[in-house]
Amino acid sequence: PMPPVDADLLTYAEEDVAVAAASTSLTLANIITNPPPKKVDIFVETAQIRYRTDGSAASATVGEVLNPYDRLTLVHPADMWNFRAFRTGGTSANLRVRYRR
Repeated sequence: PMPPVDADLLTYAEEDVAVAAASTSLTLANIITNPPPKKVDIFVETAQIRYRTDGSAASATVGEVLNPYDRLTLVHPADMWNFRAFRTGGTSANLRVRYRR
């Protein structure tokens, strides 16, 4: 399916998520809302991360790489629920997350 058009969506929550040397998820309370999110935008700040959306833990060497200033968009509820991130180096990253429906 095609992702929703941004003009049709309302931002209902935003958060900063610190990604350190532990597998980190998004805030569950922002995902299990009614109605649920149709789109989650994740903006990477500060440092490189690795992420997974299959529910397994990310690590410094396992997962897809995102660099500072990269953006990841999640549109499937399972990907939002299962998102995990981990920093790749000695500097923690910050994720700016926007939830839209």
